[in-house]
Amino acid sequence: TALETAQAEVADATSTLQSANNLRDAIESQTDEAVAQDNQDALESATAAAQAQAASNAASSTQAAAQDVADAKEIATDNLISAAQSAKDAIDTTNSEEGYNTLSQAEAAGDAAIESANSYLESANSSLELAESNLEIATTLNSSASQALVDAQEALDSATAANEDTADEEAALQSAQEAATAAESSLQSAQTALETAQAEVADATSTLQSANNLRD
Repeated sequence: TALETAQAEVADATSTLQSANNLRDAIESQTDEAVAQDNQDALESATAAAQAQAASNAASSTQAAAQDVADAKEIATDNLISAAQSAKDAIDTTNSEEGYNTLSQAEAAGDAAIESANSYLESANSSLELAESNLEIATTLNSSASQALVDAQEALDSATAANEDTADEEAALQSAQEAATAAESSLQSAQTALETAQAEVADATSTLQSANNLRD
């Protein structure tokens, strides 16, 4: 009858509504899980990038200190070579006490210049090794920061697609963009430091040769 049909329709509609609610809840749970996973990936990438930035900063500071040492030894060596040249120019070949003193002084000045030049080259090579390592670390940092930026964008896209509040994802993306900019700056600085260290080694090698030539 009509009543029975209507009652059955209500029962079916009630069941249908429950099925729809269950389906919606399942979809919400699945999308929440996807968004949460993307946020977790972004967090892990951001943490890795931050750690890489700290390592790069430390490596850069260590290399800069080594470069300062090489620069100081360069100045000291140049001064000693200049002093050796003056001592050489002042050599008196007459057979006298004063003449013999000029010979001794020139020899000592030449030896001091070579010793300093060797030390300068050693420091320059040390700075170069650190600069090469620093560049490797900065390159790794740059890759890490780039990945963190990709993951942060994906987290925002997921949250947006799932109609979630995206305030946290937007803030994370902004932080990732700033971190990527800092990483790029670190990479450029590392490349410049390597070029400087390479030039220092070339100069130290030339300086040592000059000191040896002067003594000879």
